[in-house]
Amino acid sequence: MSISPLVTLSRSSRSARTQLLKPTRLISRSTPASSSSSSSIIRSLVTSSSNGSSGSGSQHQHRYKKYLPYALIGIPTSLLIMPTLSADSDSDSKMEVPKSSLESASLPSLLRSYLVYTMICLPGLVDYSPTILHSFTHSYIPGLKTLTEAIVRMTFFGQFVPGETVEECLPTMRAQHERGVASMLNYSAEADIGSAIQEDEQADLEEQLREERLQEVFRALQKAGEFERSLKENERGATSFALKVTGLIDPPILTRASTTLLRVRPLTTSSQPMSANAPPQVPYPGTPQSTDARIVARDPSMGDGKELLSLNGVLGSMGVLDTDEGLRKGDLEELSNLWGKLKKIGQVAKDNGIVLLVDAEYTWMQPALDAYTTLLSAEFNVPPKKDSEEFKNWRGPLIYGTYQSYLTRQPTHLIAALKHAEENGHALGIKLVRGAYFDKERKKWKVEGREGADPIWPDKPATDSSYNGSLNTVISTLSTQLASNKPELALSVIFGTHNPDSCDLICDGLKQVGLAKELEDGTGRLKLRDDVVGKVGVAQLYGMKDDLTDKMASKFVFDGRPVAIKYIAYGKLSEVMPFLGRRAIENKSLMSGEQGAGAERKRVGGEIWRRLFG
Repeated sequence: MSISPLVTLSRSSRSARTQLLKPTRLISRSTPASSSSSSSIIRSLVTSSSNGSSGSGSQHQHRYKKYLPYALIGIPTSLLIMPTLSADSDSDSKMEVPKSSLESASLPSLLRSYLVYTMICLPGLVDYSPTILHSFTHSYIPGLKTLTEAIVRMTFFGQFVPGETVEECLPTMRAQHERGVASMLNYSAEADIGSAIQEDEQADLEEQLREERLQEVFRALQKAGEFERSLKENERGATSFALKVTGLIDPPILTRASTTLLRVRPLTTSSQPMSANAPPQVPYPGTPQSTDARIVARDPSMGDGKELLSLNGVLGSMGVLDTDEGLRKGDLEELSNLWGKLKKIGQVAKDNGIVLLVDAEYTWMQPALDAYTTLLSAEFNVPPKKDSEEFKNWRGPLIYGTYQSYLTRQPTHLIAALKHAEENGHALGIKLVRGAYFDKERKKWKVEGREGADPIWPDKPATDSSYNGSLNTVISTLSTQLASNKPELALSVIFGTHNPDSCDLICDGLKQVGLAKELEDGTGRLKLRDDVVGKVGVAQLYGMKDDLTDKMASKFVFDGRPVAIKYIAYGKLSEVMPFLGRRAIENKSLMSGEQGAGAERKRVGGEIWRRLFG
C-alpha cells in the first residue's frame, strides 16, 4: 500500500507553516455559498438585534450584559403560548421520496429554531451563556432555577439535544434513518458536584459518577444495538457511539500520563530534513508509539514501573516543561483499570454492531488518548481470517480515532497512523474534524511560556487547508487500499464538517478516484461502489446545518448504509447544560459568518413564511 505523502511541515515560523501547508489537491474547487432569502416581515422580527450590533464598544457591551438575562428568560416564554401546529398531513406521510428535515419539521419546532438562531446572533450571548446559566440555576431566588431550566428545555435543549436518554432519542434516530441519515450518539452528561463538600466526599462522589457513566455507556450501546437489529439486515452497521474517555477517569491522570509519554517516547521531531524513508516528523503532541502500553495499559509482567514515577525534565520540541508533573503513585493502576474498562466497552460495542469513536480532548491529554485508541484498534480492528465465517460479516474497523485538523501535527500524524495500521495488520478508523479548542490551547501555550510556536495553525484558512489536505489523503489512500491484495485492511472514515466546500470536495474526490459514480439521469446524484458502501460518512451536529445534512443524504443513492450522519448528544437537562454552554463557545466560529446562525435563521425563516403565507 502506498500513502499519498503531504509536504514536510516546518515549525520555524507561523508564516512558513502556512506556506508549507498547501497539499496537492485532488480537486481545486470553490463553490460560492448559496443563500436563501426570507421575507421582510420575518427579517423585521430581529431588526433590533441586528441593528444593535453597531455602536461604541463599551456601551454596546454593557447594554447587552444588562439585557442578556432578559433575553434568556423573557423572549423564549413566547413559546409557551404557541399553538401546537404541524404542517404534516396524511398525504405527506405517504410520499415515496423522504422529505427534508425542514419540510418534515413542525411549525413550533421551526419557530423554536428561529428563536434559538436569533439569540445566538446576539453579540456576547454565546460567550456569557455558561456564566448566566450557572448563575440562574444556582440562584437563591425562589423559582428561578425551575424557570430557567424550563426555558432552556424549550429552546436550546430542544434544538440541540433530542432526549435525556437513548430511549427518548430513538424516535429521532428512526426518523433520521428513514431520511437516509445515520446517528452518532454521545452521552454528554457533566455533573456539577459543587465545592461545598469535603475533599474525601468529593472524591467518592466523582468515582461514583464515573461508574454511573460507565454503566450508561454499556446501556447505550445495548439500546443502540437493539435499534440496529430492528433494521433490515442490509441497513445495519451505520449507528455509532462517540466515547468521552475523560468521563471514565480523573482527567489529571490523563494529563500526567501524557506528559510521561512525551518524555518516554522516541523523539518525533528533528531540525534535520526528512530522508525519503524516514518516519514522518510529528509535532506536539506527537503520535502513538509501540512502547505506550507500558504506561497506559501496564500489566504485572512489565514490573511495578517505579522508574516511571521519577521521570522528569524538559523536552522543548514536545512542549514539555521541567515543571510539568509526571506520573504519581497509583496512576499506573488507575490507567490499567481504565484500559480494562475500555476493552469491555469495545467488546460490548462489537457484540451490538455499534461503531465506537474515541473523542479527542485538549492536547495535554491527547497522547494518552491516542495510545488507548491505538491499543483498541489493535484489539478490535483486525480482520478475521479469510476462511472463517466471521470474515463474511467483516465491515471494516470498529474503533475510530479523532483527527483534529486545527493542530499543526495533523498531516504528519495522519500519515503516521496510516503507516502504523498497515504495518500492524489492522484497519484504521478515522473521524476527521477541524477541531474546537483553539483559544484555550493557544492561551495555555503563551501563558506558560512553552518553547516555539503554539501547536495551532495560525488562522482558519490554514486549518481549512489542513482539513482539505487530510481529506484528499484519506480518499486517495482508501482507493489505493481497496485496490490492493488486502482490501479488508482498508480504512473507514467519517468526515465531521459544517463546511459546504469540504462536502463538495468529498463528493468530487470520491468521483475522481472511482469510489463513486454519477448517475446518468441528470440529477447529479452519486452511487458508491459496492466495496465503499459503509466506509464513508459525513457528519454534522444535531440541530445545526440540517440543510447540509439533507444535501449529503440526497446526494448519494441510499443502499442501506447512510452517508449522512447526525452527531446526537443526550443526557439529563441539568447535566447537559454545561455541555451546551461549552459546546456553544467551542463552536462559536461555526455560528458566525455566511454559513453560521444567521444563514440558519434565514433558511428557517423562509420555511416559516412559506408555511404561513404560501
